[in-house]
Amino acid sequence: MNIHKILINLALGLIFTATAALAGPPPGGMFPPHGFHPMLGPAGITADKQNLYVLAGPKIMQYSLKDLKLLKTVDLPKPTPPQGKEARPCPPPPPPMAGPQGLWAGDGSLYILAGPMLYHYNTPDLTLKNQAELPKPELPKTGK
Repeated sequence: MNIHKILINLALGLIFTATAALAGPPPGGMFPPHGFHPMLGPAGITADKQNLYVLAGPKIMQYSLKDLKLLKTVDLPKPTPPQGKEARPCPPPPPPMAGPQGLWAGDGSLYILAGPMLYHYNTPDLTLKNQAELPKPELPKTGK
């Protein structure tokens, strides 16, 4: 890992930690799950040899590692509403809770896990190559 990545990760970690510490717990007394901003959605950071990728809610931001200049911003695809039996009548559902999320960059690809969806982008142009919905987990069977 080169020194630029270490310094960038350290600085961003300190900024996020200091912001959370100064803000204190929200009115309900509980912090949101790690890597999830209640107003923005999933959040994360990763880098490859040339660029830094930041996931903040529905946006992917690409920065140059040399000077931290914003190079590109791309929106994650919007989830498609359920159809048929799963379609819900009004009112809309409450905001989603933090699901599994994260991102990883390497070998010319950027992989993003956002809730039940896995997105595969080509780097450095950030074009969506593929997406897949993860299977719903099955509840463990209880033996009685």
